[in-house]
Amino acid sequence: MNVTTHPQPKASDFYSTYITKFNQVENYFAYPWGETEWERRFQELRFSEERRGMLVEAIQDSMKTVSLSTSQKESLQLLSEGAAVTITGQQTGLLTGPFYSIHKAVTAIDLAKQITAKTNKPVVPVFWMAGEDHDILEVNHFFIEKNRDVSKLSLAVEQLSTEMVADKQIDAQELRGLLSQAFHELPETAYTKELWDFLVTLSEQHGSYKEFFLQAFQHFFKNYGLVFINSSDQGMRHLGKPFTKLLIERNDQLRRAVYDAEQRLASEGFGFPIQCRIENAHLFYVKDAHRYLLEATETGFTNKELGQSWTKQQLLDEVEMNPECISHNVVTRPLMQQFLFPVHTFVGGPGEIAYWALLKDAFEVMDLKMPIVAPRYSVTVLPNSIEKKMQDLGVTVEDAWAGHLPSQMHAFIDAQKNEQVVASIREMNAWLDAKYEELQSTLHEESIKIDPLLEKNKALHKRQFTFLEHQIEDVYLQRFDTHVAAYKAIENELVPTGSLQERIYSPLAYLNKYGFGLIDELLAVPYKLDGKHYVVHMS
Repeated sequence: MNVTTHPQPKASDFYSTYITKFNQVENYFAYPWGETEWERRFQELRFSEERRGMLVEAIQDSMKTVSLSTSQKESLQLLSEGAAVTITGQQTGLLTGPFYSIHKAVTAIDLAKQITAKTNKPVVPVFWMAGEDHDILEVNHFFIEKNRDVSKLSLAVEQLSTEMVADKQIDAQELRGLLSQAFHELPETAYTKELWDFLVTLSEQHGSYKEFFLQAFQHFFKNYGLVFINSSDQGMRHLGKPFTKLLIERNDQLRRAVYDAEQRLASEGFGFPIQCRIENAHLFYVKDAHRYLLEATETGFTNKELGQSWTKQQLLDEVEMNPECISHNVVTRPLMQQFLFPVHTFVGGPGEIAYWALLKDAFEVMDLKMPIVAPRYSVTVLPNSIEKKMQDLGVTVEDAWAGHLPSQMHAFIDAQKNEQVVASIREMNAWLDAKYEELQSTLHEESIKIDPLLEKNKALHKRQFTFLEHQIEDVYLQRFDTHVAAYKAIENELVPTGSLQERIYSPLAYLNKYGFGLIDELLAVPYKLDGKHYVVHMS
């Protein structure tokens, strides 16, 4: 395994600025994201020691269906004794969701280790499973390469719903059907049977989105001290009850802080990360496992879909009796994380960091200080077979990320064409243009004005030339099909559907090719917190 680093590809304007010109956006964050601030964050981190025991109990409850490893038990012991945490999270997607879910966990683990080594203070990695989210279309699918294309395989959704996804059951038979389609396209390797058995067993024995995700990630990371919590679990809701009430009490100030921050960010040319309205309370009301977005009113809160309103005191009273009646969104989730955990560093992707830029003042409204916000490691796994094709064709990863592969493929085909064929078609086109001009001139001399008819007639003939060109092009494409297939394979690997590998594919194909040891290899990469994109060249 070899590793190379590259400037962050396909980065948004904000993320690019955050990575390479942080001073231009530093006012939106409490700390720069580099290691120079690790010690200062420890000095300024405040956390209620009284809640540590209850926090450990809540984590253990979230992980009650798995057997804790020795390193996880050590993590919980350190947390109970005063350790800080690196924290990251993701929705509980099918087959663990996009590959970057793995990269997030790797980053949290690696940063915890690096921070501990540099500061000599214990740090525990935590993965927050976003079980409260309700957008089923974001988690019910995965992608595979099929017939030189990238295909989406999805579990059926009868109708869109506000129901929280985490506890929804995955139809084991339907998932097995999708897996059969996927494995039909995958090459059989020494790891195929083990992976198939693993996934089928998970689907049959741990059928909810949350449990499937937890069991898979536990298998991957149990020996690295990573611990998990599910945000929708009862224990977490009860532990967070005092803070939920504070979010309600200070909602006016909170809403204004976030709204004003987004307006400032947009005025500086970075757009609207969450497009929030001043009325958005950034809280959901939960009824029968469904979430309903609350809006602020002059007297309290309302939800039009439910046709229900609350005064501030009524909602506070309900939270006191039933903390599970309130769920959080992208604004209040980070605040709740900081209340629940002694967060030293939050690990986020490009989109998350953009909306975290809106939260500095919101943290202060809630008497908290925003943690360090570190970019997750961005990684491409490059199989040797694809790298060999790239070398043969003279293609680089930068070519792929920049979208140059289609033009390079056509340039290659053009270079193989018989120049006389191309010249003949051009000559025929030029002859046609000249003859129509000659005819038009003659008709004008005879005072016959039928220019629109001439143009239409000429266009008909032009279309025949175009058809002929396409047919000849297809012949060349077939003649050099091996090269065309190579270009397409590179494109599908590095920029599936025009995006980065880590944003589209699940780990499925890579675990089939390299086995579960791939996770250990990714954790062995000598990462630096430098905002670079890592390409892991697999042997």
